[in-house]
Amino acid sequence: MMQKDNFFWVGGKNTIHEIAKWKKRTIKQILSTKKINTSNNLQETLVDPKKINKIFNDPTFVHQGLAALVEKTKFLKDRDIKNIPDHSNIVLLDNVNDIRNIGSIIRNCAAFGISHLIIEKKINIDTHYLFKSASGATEHIQFIKVSNLNTAILELKRNGFFVFSAALDAKKTMKEISFGSKNCIVLGSEGEGVRNLISKNSDEHFKIEHSSKVDSLNVSNTSAIIFNYLYQNTTK
Repeated sequence: MMQKDNFFWVGGKNTIHEIAKWKKRTIKQILSTKKINTSNNLQETLVDPKKINKIFNDPTFVHQGLAALVEKTKFLKDRDIKNIPDHSNIVLLDNVNDIRNIGSIIRNCAAFGISHLIIEKKINIDTHYLFKSASGATEHIQFIKVSNLNTAILELKRNGFFVFSAALDAKKTMKEISFGSKNCIVLGSEGEGVRNLISKNSDEHFKIEHSSKVDSLNVSNTSAIIFNYLYQNTTK
């Protein structure tokens, strides 16, 4: 029997539609301000908008009059890395803490064929902010949560992955990189980039070319550019 604390609230039509469609997590309850047509015979309870506003307790959060109490994410662990098949592209986030950025990155992962996302244990992805930013893409990615990113990188390399770190000061551009059958892209925080030891443990470093009018791009925008290029050059 699932415990009450194993659930959390999400909001937004696309988010809840995708969760209902793919059935990867249990939906315990749906609240709506008007009658909707949710799939899979799910029944929504009609409520006053004030009730949903109270759940999220943030006037800036656009829930579109829809809220769902859903099961929390099930995470893989370091030991599951060995089960990731060949011809896989995965991503590791180093010190990327902004929940909305992570949600956007997850959406980019789903759009461009990234199968797994590795995050630090301290990151809580089960928030309505992240799920709204991801717009349902959480249901298409497997998440690996680890205590030590460097340990995870070494495990990846032991299992045939080539690890690439995005870095502003890299000598090679993205187009000069040759990808293999198992690729891991490391993205660092917008301010600090990839941390030194993680950078040292990476096999290769690259940068994306952009106008000198800006110093750097937001990490979620950067991810879209990189993932798209990776998708075009590794998908058969």
